Amino acid sequence: MGLTQHRITFQQNQTFTVPAGARLDNAAAQAGYALRTHCGGAGTCGKCQVIANHQKILACQTIVESDLDIIIPDSSLRDNEQNVFVQTASKSAVCRLPSAVSKGYGIALDIGTTTLAAELHDFTGTLPIQIASRANPQRQFGDDVIARIQKVIEDETALTAMQRVIVEAINEMIAELIDKMGIDSQDISVMVAAGNTVMQSLLFGIDPSSLGASPFHAPVNNFPPRQASDMGLAMSGTVEAFPIFGGFVGGDIVAGVLCLLPSAVSRLPSFFLDIGTNGEIVLAYRERLFTAATAAGPAFEGARIEYGTLAVPGAIEHVDYVDGKIVVSTIAGKPSIGICGSGLIDAVAVLLDQGIILSSGRFADKASHFELVSAAASGIGEAIVLTQRDIRELQLASGAIKAGITLLLREHHLLPEEIETFYVAGGFGQSIRLASARRIGLLPSIPSERFQFCGNTSLAGARAMLLKPDNAEVVRQLIEQSQHCELANLPQFQEVFAESMRWDDTAEYQQNVL
Repeated sequence: MGLTQHRITFQQNQTFTVPAGARLDNAAAQAGYALRTHCGGAGTCGKCQVIANHQKILACQTIVESDLDIIIPDSSLRDNEQNVFVQTASKSAVCRLPSAVSKGYGIALDIGTTTLAAELHDFTGTLPIQIASRANPQRQFGDDVIARIQKVIEDETALTAMQRVIVEAINEMIAELIDKMGIDSQDISVMVAAGNTVMQSLLFGIDPSSLGASPFHAPVNNFPPRQASDMGLAMSGTVEAFPIFGGFVGGDIVAGVLCLLPSAVSRLPSFFLDIGTNGEIVLAYRERLFTAATAAGPAFEGARIEYGTLAVPGAIEHVDYVDGKIVVSTIAGKPSIGICGSGLIDAVAVLLDQGIILSSGRFADKASHFELVSAAASGIGEAIVLTQRDIRELQLASGAIKAGITLLLREHHLLPEEIETFYVAGGFGQSIRLASARRIGLLPSIPSERFQFCGNTSLAGARAMLLKPDNAEVVRQLIEQSQHCELANLPQFQEVFAESMRWDDTAEYQQNVL
């Protein structure tokens, strides 16, 4: 006797039959509705909320046991994430000028946990650079690398599936790029990819499970070139990727440090920080590189935030306090649909300054949330609020990065004021306000002129390697100069992390920055 079947009607007009015991988010995917399962189906992000028989439920936590009528709100669909704003040109990156290769075409690729960016180059310099970007489709398996690693550990098909979707996305970008440049895909002779350790491993079909638990060893430190056709990529030639510094500090950070040479590796202390789910940090000091990664989590990408979203049109990107009221600015000036990372940082900084949030992270009036945008003014028909849990997520994220910076400084007997230059990498780094980032302790309270916001240095480093292959020797020397540190193994880690989650009250902060 076959399995019991149940009828599911989506959006009041599409009816499908699925076997009893199927998970609702999988059934929705089969019906063509890609839900926002940022936590990889763990039920922690709350983004896949749907209305089933007039009740709100999480699709990833619902087993189909009866016929259902499902309404999926727009805010739960991944379609809204395809217009994510991705910085691709890296114009602000301080990069060594490469000398062009003789002829042919090549692609520089940045494989971000959240977004993908690619540039197609004509080595003769005759045709202009073409640019393409996408949201990383692996988000369906989890927002951050830890969730994706866990998916690989739990599901033996996940590694192949993740490699397949990233290859499909890259092939879409290749098709877009060659169409813009007017060439054939077989004219492309090389692709240089830069991404964190997990992203590069998944692209190459390498199991990253060893990074899922202490001591967080990378599965490989080097990625030998492979034929693009063997990986399913629609181009000829080879795919190359950067080696890693160690652990989670991967090829994207190596690419960034390459891009910032020669100024980064000096005798005076400089920091390189890529703000993201891993919060990778490099301290360049006395002609050595000291690297570490912090478990910041995906809050900066809007994940695990009640009304969090990627940097898409309608996302709140900045928050100000003007004439006694909260004023929000959204991407593209659209009605508010949620809040992205830069807006979250602004909101908490503003509320700290106004005494609405205490240094502990609690609301001063013991409320459960604070309204940023009313239901009448929002673009989703309900108020956009900042919850106590949202604040806690930001405390954990900013505290992790602050602790990493503090520990590297202490390990080398340095004070924050001795930092000569602080490089902030990544498109997200360019979108945040320095004053707000310092207010929540994400960045140290050193003079503003010591900060350099460098943009997408991962892509810029991939470009530098693509256009000047001799940079491979420079990269080899950088790896030799590096020393990786697992922060969690340091005896003072827990104490420093706990201290780093506490924010200064307004008086303390003003005293520290003046």
